[in-house]
Parts: sequence; structure tokens; C-alpha cells
Amino acid sequence: MRVIIISVLLIVTSSVFAQTIDYNRIILPENSADIELSEKLVQLAWLNHPDNQSVKENLRISQIDLKLSKRRWLSNFRVSGNLNEFNIDESRDLTNRSQFFPRYNFSLSFPLGDLFMNPLENKQNKILIDISQNEINAAKLLVRRNVLQAYNNFLLLEEVYKIQRLAMDNAETNHAIVEESFEQGEETYEKYTASFNNLNQRKITILQAERDYKNAKLVVEEMIGMPLENVN
Repeated sequence: MRVIIISVLLIVTSSVFAQTIDYNRIILPENSADIELSEKLVQLAWLNHPDNQSVKENLRISQIDLKLSKRRWLSNFRVSGNLNEFNIDESRDLTNRSQFFPRYNFSLSFPLGDLFMNPLENKQNKILIDISQNEINAAKLLVRRNVLQAYNNFLLLEEVYKIQRLAMDNAETNHAIVEESFEQGEETYEKYTASFNNLNQRKITILQAERDYKNAKLVVEEMIGMPLENVN
């Protein structure tokens, strides 16, 4: 029984470690329907941010380099030929020398070094393509993490601002009541002053909360390249 359990554990463990990431799903395709706003933001960041365009172009450059190296042997391939001048103008062959020369000849030349260097160059460029693809995959993971973190921070600070807004409204209402009571002589100056100071502190707090909320929004908008209100 113990042997069976160990075998099952080994199978499960190996299947877990054998899982691979589908990098085509790290960022959902543009034609994906009914996706959450957070996933849409990840899409936009991947499509619009210049840094992501650069890693994509690096892959294209690597692919072009491979095509060039595969065709480079053509630039070193030489074909030459000539015709016997006496066959062109027989009147010049006064001593019948044309019989000792071929009517025409052709020659081909190809550097032997290319037979060894070109395959190595192709292999190197294939490796560079793999490296460029790995950079794209890493960029996808980084974009997804950064965008989702920035969006989560935005949502948090948005809620903080709303809470501070409610606290500010309550402070204004309470201070209005205390102020009216103070003017009617029903409340002490100390309590009026404490209420006034609390109201001012609330004003400072909500200004800071509003600043943090707007800055968090700007971070997300920098990543996606457009105002959040325009995302649909």
C-alpha cells in the first residue's frame, strides 16, 4: 500500500512540475470577449507602451538576421565565363590557333569557409530568436504584474478617498451643529475650537487622499496610454 501511495505522489508531483506557461494567455488576445476591466488594462498596456514595442521589434530584427544569414552564401557565390575571341571574329585567327583553345568556358567559385561558418551563423541567429522570444515572455509577465498591482492600488486609494469624503461630510455637519450651539451660547469655546480643528484636519486628510487617488490613476493611465474613462 505504501508503494502505491508513493507512486501516486511521484506522478502528481511530476505532473505539477511538468506544467508549462501558455504565454499567449498571459495577456489575453485582442479579440477576447467579455473580459474584466483589469484584463483589458493589461491588454492596453502591452499594446501601447513603447517599452513593449521595443521587445517585439527586437524579435523581428532577430528573425530578419536569420533570413539574411541563410541567404548570405549567395553574395559569395561567383559565376564567370568567357568566349574564345577567335570564335567571335574568325578573321583574326590567321594561324588557326582557335583549334587549340575551347570555344568558351565557365567557372564557379564558392568560399569553402562559408560551408562551415554559415551554418554556425544560422544557429547563432536561431538562438538569438529564442532569446528575443524569452524577453517578450518575460515582458508579458512583468506587464501583467505591474498593471494589476497599479490597478489594485488605484482601487484601494479610490475607496480610501470615498471614506475620507464621508468623514469630511460628517465633520462639516458636526461642526455646523457645534458652531450654531456656540453662537447661541449653548456650547463652550473649547469644544468649538476642537470641532474647528478637527474639520481642518479632515480637510487636509481628504486633500491628501484625493492626491494619492489621482496619482494612482495617473500611474495606470501611463501604462495603458489613455485616460481610464476612455477604456471600454
